[in-house]
Amino acid sequence: MSGMQALVFGGTGAIGKAICRRLAEDGYELVVADLGDRGHLIADLPGRGHVYAACDVGDLQSVRSVVAERATGASVVVSAVGINYTGPVAGTDWAAYERMQRVNLQGGFHIAAACEELAQPDAYVFLASVAGLKGEAGGSVYCSTKFGLIGFVQSFAAEIAARGGRANSVCPGNVDSQLLRDLAVAVAEREGTTAEEMLARLAGDSAFNRLITVDEVAETAAFLASPRSSGISGQSIVVDGPPS
Repeated sequence: MSGMQALVFGGTGAIGKAICRRLAEDGYELVVADLGDRGHLIADLPGRGHVYAACDVGDLQSVRSVVAERATGASVVVSAVGINYTGPVAGTDWAAYERMQRVNLQGGFHIAAACEELAQPDAYVFLASVAGLKGEAGGSVYCSTKFGLIGFVQSFAAEIAARGGRANSVCPGNVDSQLLRDLAVAVAEREGTTAEEMLARLAGDSAFNRLITVDEVAETAAFLASPRSSGISGQSIVVDGPPS
């Protein structure tokens, strides 16, 4: 046993797994929580002692059970959960709206509530987005969840500061991932263009003229999870280039 445990929700997605890998390299034993039977996806993580737990962050009892049974000793908690949906307000798919609020925003509340009750970790890291800092056409539902998550993290950080706890959010730009590629397909269909053209446009949103990598996001999350960031809390750290 390393004595260092990290609990990562959404840890089998593209960004979540990159964060797990980076934390494992730092010596953490991981409890990786995600929907369904995805334990095989963590088999190649470096280090030893990692375990998988099925969890629905939209269900408070599911989150509480994972923490109580697997992670009462966690010093780091990361929420890398997130789903997307795109479309104009007038044509909102309300089922998709409810699901996104439940996962992206309410899930953050559930994670914080359960972990404060049962573990009180030193550091929380919540994956938000630059879409939580600036609205965009067609992105009202997604943006609303990420704006809300950032506000939640700022408030939550103030609550846990007295005991020495920290909470921050990471706000990636357009990340090279399946989630972004699926979004590019949906937006391209709506705008009458191709997914390839849409991905090129998304890459061009940054002066880097490229997509952000999952490893760049993971590096930032690992820094915020570590004592190296002991003076940082309630902040939203952008991982992106300047606007093009």
